[in-house]
Amino acid sequence: MGHPRLFRGQADYAGIVAAASAERANGVKSLSGTLHRTSLTTTNTTFSATARSVKTLSGLNNWFQQERVLEGMAESALGWYLMRDPWYLTEMRARMASFSSQILDTGCVAELTQARAYAYYFALTYDFAYLALTSGERDLMRNVVKTCATSALPGALTKVIANPRDGVAFHSLGKFIGALTIVLREVPEARALVEQALQVYLANLSPWGGDDGGYANGSSYVLWDVGDSLLSWDLIDRVLGIPIYQKAWVAQLPRFVVYNLPPGTPAGVFGDGAEISRSEEWARFGKAIMSRFETPLARWYEKQLFGEDTARLHSLLSPRHVVSSAPWPSSEVNSAVFTNVGWAALHSSLPDRSRVSVYFKSSPYGSLNHSHADQNSFLIYAHGKVLAMDSGYYDSYNSPHWRNWYKQTKAHNAITIDGGRGQSLGADGLGNTLFSGKISQFVTTADYDVVTGDATAAYAGELSMAKRALVFLRPSATLVVIDQLQSATPRQWEWNLHTTSPLTANAEGYLLDLGDTEMCTEVVAPDSLGLAVTPGYSPAPVLSGGYGPHFWNRFFYKTPKSSAYFVAVMRTDCAQPRAEISFQTGKPVVIVGNRQISFVGTELTVR
Repeated sequence: MGHPRLFRGQADYAGIVAAASAERANGVKSLSGTLHRTSLTTTNTTFSATARSVKTLSGLNNWFQQERVLEGMAESALGWYLMRDPWYLTEMRARMASFSSQILDTGCVAELTQARAYAYYFALTYDFAYLALTSGERDLMRNVVKTCATSALPGALTKVIANPRDGVAFHSLGKFIGALTIVLREVPEARALVEQALQVYLANLSPWGGDDGGYANGSSYVLWDVGDSLLSWDLIDRVLGIPIYQKAWVAQLPRFVVYNLPPGTPAGVFGDGAEISRSEEWARFGKAIMSRFETPLARWYEKQLFGEDTARLHSLLSPRHVVSSAPWPSSEVNSAVFTNVGWAALHSSLPDRSRVSVYFKSSPYGSLNHSHADQNSFLIYAHGKVLAMDSGYYDSYNSPHWRNWYKQTKAHNAITIDGGRGQSLGADGLGNTLFSGKISQFVTTADYDVVTGDATAAYAGELSMAKRALVFLRPSATLVVIDQLQSATPRQWEWNLHTTSPLTANAEGYLLDLGDTEMCTEVVAPDSLGLAVTPGYSPAPVLSGGYGPHFWNRFFYKTPKSSAYFVAVMRTDCAQPRAEISFQTGKPVVIVGNRQISFVGTELTVR
């Protein structure tokens, strides 16, 4: 097969080159502008490649800069392929020279994230610029790919076999497979390396989800990890002839993205990095993912996104789809559950950008890796605003803020005990699958949704019951939350709600007023409740750009009890009538409009 192999050895693949001179012409122009502004040949001749450790924050930031220069090398090669302007070859060669000597002189002895990037971007550059390279340049670039793969891939393979959820090692396999596929049969060692890595990689795809397409590491990492894997997946699909996009988890992935990152959402959901609006990344990665699938849902989502950086490889190398319109598929419903990762997404009307959305998590993956100790927690977004938030900021992995606030149960809309103590994060504080949750019930109808989670195991034996049921009513977009809690030891039970503005007490409960968006909240229990409000964070995140306001609202039992109920009713339209809440024979009964929510035995029912 010729080059570029990413285009299946032909001059084009599914209209990508044609799109570059048509609807993606502005993206190509922007790419050219970026490369000229950051040129090593004209504006940044002092750049030198270094291999500092990425295990410190400063080292990681330095590596991000280094990797962006490497990516620019591949972008320069693509620029030449699309425009045949020799300037791009000059720029490509300058970037290549900055890295190649260091890589080969050290035998590519570098950290895994660095070694995989060297192999990956040198291979992509080789693929696009192949026709313009001298035989010496081809030898050099193949040597970089071979040296880094033989140096780092065996260790990554060993790590993934021992622990498929070693994220760095697992995603390194994908990068190395892509790089080696580009030089397959041109590097004698490539075939054996690809075969070994491919078997392990495909057998464990994905370590963070199951056949329903979910991704336990959160909405930010699903886009970062999958978006960064797409070109390797394309090479597996197009060059090796393995239909990776038909693999069950991959095939269902678009639906998970649509329901958990719907167009117009003000923030992501669950896990590291999900707390802020990442609209550019959502559009860039979201469009890139959807472009690989031929479904009405993928076309609809792709047409709803905008604001992406059109100059990035993710945008320029996506398969082409030229459609004038893509309506919301009538076969889709407004709410969905992803049982394998323990997520549910409940929407008033998913295709409406001003929708009300409720997200619930009770996950068998527990708090491992980029997940948090937030089993049985929920989020509420309405009309483009965050009403019930995941609090804290992802300043860096394992930072003081990450460890002591962001990942803790008290930072989420979940149950804590005895002054903010929550679910276990394991002995090392980094999270563990042992302390997990599970979704035990899910019902969706035109008028209401029900989802129930059991987070008892997450409390590491301190509680004998920690169950939460959510009922989301349409068209009022009212959420009812009922908690059933038990412990052998009397506890001060705590119901946590995190908001971006303070709650105002009134005769009907509490009002969250965000101007054009509001939420009226009642939290009741069989016993008397107190409310503690704490603004800000302790410890605070370390962010150069600052962070937004936060209020921790903790409703608590004034007298410790061995068992407890909480009932909360949250109306996103305060003009709707209040709920009637009572405790009959000790169990809650909630009447909202013409609906009664109660327990029949242990089963929650809506009538």
